[in-house]
Amino acid sequence: MKSTIFLSYSSTENEEARRIELSLEGEGHSVFRDRSGLPPAETFDARIRAAVGDSDLFVFLISPESVSAGRYTLTELKFAEQKWNHPAGHVLPVLVKPTPTESIPGFLRAVTILQPSGDVAAEVAAEVDRLTAPWWRWLLRPQGLAVLVLLALLVAGGTWQGVSRFLEHREQSHLAAALVQQGRLQADSGNYANAWKLLERANAIYPDDASVVDAQERLAMDWLDHARGSQLNGNLKDIAEKVLPVLSRGATTQQGQRAADLLAHMGWADFLRSREGVGGLDPVRHYRRAIEIDPKNSYAHTMWGFEILRKGSSLSEARQHFAIALDSGREREYIRHMQIAALLWAREPERESEAICVANEIRTSGETMPVGLPDAPDVWKLWNIYYDRVINGSDKTQFLTALPPADHLATFRWLYPEEQFPKEKYLYLYILAQLQELSGDRTGALASYRSLQAQLTSQGMKSGRMVDDAGTAIKRLSGQ
Repeated sequence: MKSTIFLSYSSTENEEARRIELSLEGEGHSVFRDRSGLPPAETFDARIRAAVGDSDLFVFLISPESVSAGRYTLTELKFAEQKWNHPAGHVLPVLVKPTPTESIPGFLRAVTILQPSGDVAAEVAAEVDRLTAPWWRWLLRPQGLAVLVLLALLVAGGTWQGVSRFLEHREQSHLAAALVQQGRLQADSGNYANAWKLLERANAIYPDDASVVDAQERLAMDWLDHARGSQLNGNLKDIAEKVLPVLSRGATTQQGQRAADLLAHMGWADFLRSREGVGGLDPVRHYRRAIEIDPKNSYAHTMWGFEILRKGSSLSEARQHFAIALDSGREREYIRHMQIAALLWAREPERESEAICVANEIRTSGETMPVGLPDAPDVWKLWNIYYDRVINGSDKTQFLTALPPADHLATFRWLYPEEQFPKEKYLYLYILAQLQELSGDRTGALASYRSLQAQLTSQGMKSGRMVDDAGTAIKRLSGQ
């Protein structure tokens, strides 16, 4: 059975679209491709909408041009969205030019994008044939023959209801899988609220399906881990209370590491709720239960270490929890972010110095500095420490002795490459010069102090502590 196909593409892909059209027509399909013959003005949109409405399949050629704002291809895609609530089985996205993933509309990313490795027209025709093939052709494949045998047995036994249930369950499974995939894409883009709604729909369509349950549990934990930057209209308490039933269900039905992960996140949900006024909650009881199941559970130890520091308790005890979490070999960047956040929960000199020591550990072990929150990256939280302790001189001696001088200098340069400071570079040079001198690099320190002096002069600063310190240091290091 041949189909009517709407082919959407940018004018830059006209030749490729023509080849695809010929290939599809050669297979007996009817293809709508050329907009040029349509009448102008008020009837144009209506004719395109009607053409999309009459189509069985919508093929979209993805290129940087076709997904650019203002392109009519996006209007055609909007008409396709209006016709089909979900693109699965109806829309075929084809990547014909390298295109940034984030610029591809979510409706297209909700299904698998065809990425031809050979002849584009031939591969599109083959995929269209697969998508538009009559349902009975599937029965001729090995797995289909097995289903035929099962159906024959059911029919022979007079159990027609079994046939109906089988087909219904198969359709429900496919739709739920499509919703799970779309939810994963939404979560990857940071839209946890929409992802959650999609998985709720999937669970309603196909209750207790293992893949849906797994996706809900993973999303619940991921949402809590990124709760501050989430897109739910409400507060942290709303998010925690929304995901807690899924976490609780999983904690009782799952085993081993997964059960422990879910328990740990139940504790974190209680912490978020307690922050917003819910009383009588004890996050630690969940962390303790998680560790009983999985003694090195990365989440439970990380969250427990955070709780200890948040409450101003023992730094050494918190260190032990973070060390065990790191030793688990899981979620290392997440652990480091939580460690830094916990140390900076309250501005205390000892813990600020410890945060710089953690950054040094990250550098020396070859790890990646955690990004943190979009509006408050971890690396710039540490910059505030350098500013307060070295520039303002708050507990400066204690801070400068927290690390060996060479490590202090190397970590500062690793965190803040010099080219990142085109403006207000004098602040950077003031810190750098002191760390260089402290580490024994007198030549480097002298050069930095001279650059600092020049920067201050260019800023019109003729007096002040930095000016005085730079002049004194230059005399000291140059032997004047």
